[in-house]
Amino acid sequence: MKPNFIKSGSENEASFSFRVDHLPCINNRWHYHQEFELIYFQKGSGTQFIGDSITGFNEGNVMLIGPQLEHYWQFEDRYFSEGHDANVEAYVVHFDKNFCGNAFFNLPECADVLKLLERAKRGIKVVDSALKVAECLVQMNAARGYERLTLLIRALGVISEDNSAYPVVTNGFGNLSIHNDKRIDLIVEYLSKNLQNHISLKDLSEVAAMNPTSLCRYFKAKANESLSSYIEKMRIGNACKLIAREEMSMKQIAHESGFRNLTSFHKSFRKLKGTTPLMFQQRVTGKQ
Repeated sequence: MKPNFIKSGSENEASFSFRVDHLPCINNRWHYHQEFELIYFQKGSGTQFIGDSITGFNEGNVMLIGPQLEHYWQFEDRYFSEGHDANVEAYVVHFDKNFCGNAFFNLPECADVLKLLERAKRGIKVVDSALKVAECLVQMNAARGYERLTLLIRALGVISEDNSAYPVVTNGFGNLSIHNDKRIDLIVEYLSKNLQNHISLKDLSEVAAMNPTSLCRYFKAKANESLSSYIEKMRIGNACKLIAREEMSMKQIAHESGFRNLTSFHKSFRKLKGTTPLMFQQRVTGKQ
């Protein structure tokens, strides 16, 4: 299923858009947009599809979604049933990286927020600071102008200081690198361009200008996992992206993601995603 592009319009004379959703069908489809999305579910629960991640969402959850990251929120069936007493209330902000101007987030005081926006390319689940961020978004409903602007800046600052906030999407889904390390970034860039091919430790060593043993140790210290594990996750992440778009057969997807055969593809997919490629596709597309 090809994701829909949605243009998130901002209010007149406003640098970003804010709204409160009360209908469960709002953007209830696989889509992406150019803006960041910060969303707080005050009422409502269901299943969230973000990149290759499929998890539940509940009241009180806060998510930060980066630009171009495919996603949608599927509310539980009870919110659509006739005569239901279940209500939906979601506070949603869409903003461009430069909503405060081209230079604002490059200021030294904004270094942590700038890193957060980079991390958001993989979708961020806010944990310990969710309540504080929720308070900012709720206050936006009555705020206007400068006050609303400062509330968004404050919310982003709070998230940037939350060490419990974590990315939900596999790195390979968007071929992203967030390590802020030149050698690691070179490796990830090489991997993203060569997932379909056989990737040797010798080739990666040349890219990083390190001997194989040193490279493996260096990568694990920086990425907090082995190089082989990282490559496997990138390949499955790439496969998830292709599966959701329904443009290739599973055999083609396995080949495009660098798996030698369908058996190894299915084995790796089930290990990392806890389901089969076909079941993953059915959940994302809503088809049986």
